[in-house]
Amino acid sequence: MAGRGGVPKDASTRRRRKVPIRGAWQRTPGIGWMGERRPEPPDGLMPASQAAWDVWMTSWIAAHWTPADLPSLRQLIRLYDQVERGQSVRMGELRLWSDTFGLTPKGRQDRRWLPPREDERPATSAPPTRKSLRSSQGRYGRLMKTRITQCLATRSLKSRRASKDLDP
Repeated sequence: MAGRGGVPKDASTRRRRKVPIRGAWQRTPGIGWMGERRPEPPDGLMPASQAAWDVWMTSWIAAHWTPADLPSLRQLIRLYDQVERGQSVRMGELRLWSDTFGLTPKGRQDRRWLPPREDERPATSAPPTRKSLRSSQGRYGRLMKTRITQCLATRSLKSRRASKDLDP
């Protein structure tokens, strides 16, 4: 299916001064359900449906939902569960409900939702990327570090050889 174009430019760099028809794109205020405590899924769901509920409630999309959306979200997860059980006749309705709550790319685009920026996301314990290492050490930082390590290894090797020559 063809897309509806890329994400528009920031309002300050726009050429046209008109306000977009659907409103401006808005960043997500946080990640996960923003209520007091995360809602529990309805009873009787398959494990795959319960996993989907957990993913939805911990994703950045859930930050846009309010407690008033919970009854409809429970209906949506029940539809999802029926499709998981093999009732493919419900797939069209599931797609429409998923679009309504922004769970599909089309739904997020219709609502003008953007994920939080990388600097706003919570820190993870993932290893540093090559780009982050490069930026923290400068352009040639990793090369200089390698060269210094090689020089120190060469010096220690030479000093060991010299100490062996001196020992009778």
